[in-house]
Amino acid sequence: MAMALSSAASVRAFSQFVAAKQTVVSKARAIVTKAGSEEFYVETGASTYSGNYDEALWPNWADNKSEEEISKIAETELMHGRWAMLGCAGAWGAEVGTGINWFQAGAVCTPEDCTGIVFPGQVIPLAPEGSGFPQFYNVLVGTVILMGLAESYRGGLTAPVFPELEVGDLHPGGEHFDPLNLAENPAFDLDRMKIAELKHARLAMLSWLGYMSQAVATNCDNPFGYGSPTYPSYIEGAKGPYANWQDHVADPFVENVWKYTGIFQ
Repeated sequence: MAMALSSAASVRAFSQFVAAKQTVVSKARAIVTKAGSEEFYVETGASTYSGNYDEALWPNWADNKSEEEISKIAETELMHGRWAMLGCAGAWGAEVGTGINWFQAGAVCTPEDCTGIVFPGQVIPLAPEGSGFPQFYNVLVGTVILMGLAESYRGGLTAPVFPELEVGDLHPGGEHFDPLNLAENPAFDLDRMKIAELKHARLAMLSWLGYMSQAVATNCDNPFGYGSPTYPSYIEGAKGPYANWQDHVADPFVENVWKYTGIFQ
């Protein structure tokens, strides 16, 4: 009897120890935990929604981290991924529509002249010609205020203006951020869409790394930029990702990564 009680106590203590080591993301972000491989995340690795990080590419990274720390890391990854998706689409679309690559776009709006801003497909100018608008400092102040407010609401520094918003919940919901009520629509699988977004976000972050590498590799004196006298932003005629893609499509056996690394040349 004593042995049985001792064994039961040992099992209970071990179970409590294991449970204490397990970490899950916050309730606002959680999806039903799945045992083993995830239904919607069949690729190598794991999503941040499962609560099971045994299959993560960096084993044991969640050890000794609290639920709050893991939730913050997952939030940061998603925000970076969303910016990367916007950045990749914006850089590509802007170069296609205006011919200006992303790393030289800043030259269009300077304190000396900011009237050269043109959006792809723009028909009506932002301001009458010769008016001097838009002005650099108006654009700067407006951007700082709008981005500052958005980040303050997201981080909890400022009370949200909409009652349905919660700090740390980055997904659509509520009257103002889900007007079509997709989150509550049984025909719309929000959990699946969250996983799809995370996959696209991770791919976009890798893609943006490629954008940055391309800017250096194809415009500087060497593919790593070491010893280059200037940065791609200041190189006249520097090519962006869209121009590189056009070159590659026109002559794929010459215009490729091997040309700039010097391998097999």
